[in-house]
Amino acid sequence: MKAFLALVRKHLFACICLLMVSGPCLAASLEPTGLQDGQLLPKNRAELRVGLSYADDTHNLFQSEDRDRRVFEVPSLTLTLGLAERVEAQLLYSYLHLREDGQGDKWGSGDLTMGLKVRIWQESLRLPAIALRLATKLPNADDKNDFGTDDADVFIEALFTRNYPLFSLFVNTGLAILGNPHSGSSSQHDMIKYGVGVRIPVLEDRLDALVSVEGMEGSYSLNSRGALRAGIQARLGRFTWDLGGSVGYISKSENWSLRTGLTTYFDLPANW
Repeated sequence: MKAFLALVRKHLFACICLLMVSGPCLAASLEPTGLQDGQLLPKNRAELRVGLSYADDTHNLFQSEDRDRRVFEVPSLTLTLGLAERVEAQLLYSYLHLREDGQGDKWGSGDLTMGLKVRIWQESLRLPAIALRLATKLPNADDKNDFGTDDADVFIEALFTRNYPLFSLFVNTGLAILGNPHSGSSSQHDMIKYGVGVRIPVLEDRLDALVSVEGMEGSYSLNSRGALRAGIQARLGRFTWDLGGSVGYISKSENWSLRTGLTTYFDLPANW
């Protein structure tokens, strides 16, 4: 009997350990939040998301006056590429429809952001998945028409992911180096960027709920941002549909926003 109980305890402990790291082991899109997964796409796998969004009364960076700025992304595009076992590339772009008080509707290019994620540690029993993300926002959005700042920004973030039996936890933290478009002042402003969120399965392999707190803070409060975000992901074969929104809790953030998109995956040529 003692030997039997010892065997049961051994197998029970093994099952608990397995559950502690259960969940998806490959990178996942965390839309409609703005979080990044600490796990990576496998080599030669790609994901493409086509989305739409609306943000109400969101200030442009370095913008002090309130113009009741309303921004539509029509569309937003995100392409993610598994370049190697430990490297993932990202391209993010949006085309914008802008409305502001006292001005007519404006259409124009948003910014193009290019990023790389490098795996530092694969998730284990003791440690979460850890990755380093380096990204730059290119200055292609017009500052005069208020589509962007017409200046480059750089982002350096550490990404952490931990999968538990009932939910997955995501933590992003790092530095945002914002180029200042205004002449006669410092050339950049450094901000602390943060994000914490969870993904909870609602229907196994079919529907997930996501909740996050995201923002950035620094000594230059004009660029401080913060929002509560929530949404769902529904898997439909090779496609994942997401829908969600946000509420800002810092004055220069959006009052509220809505966001939706469709993501699909495909394989890249083996020797591309």
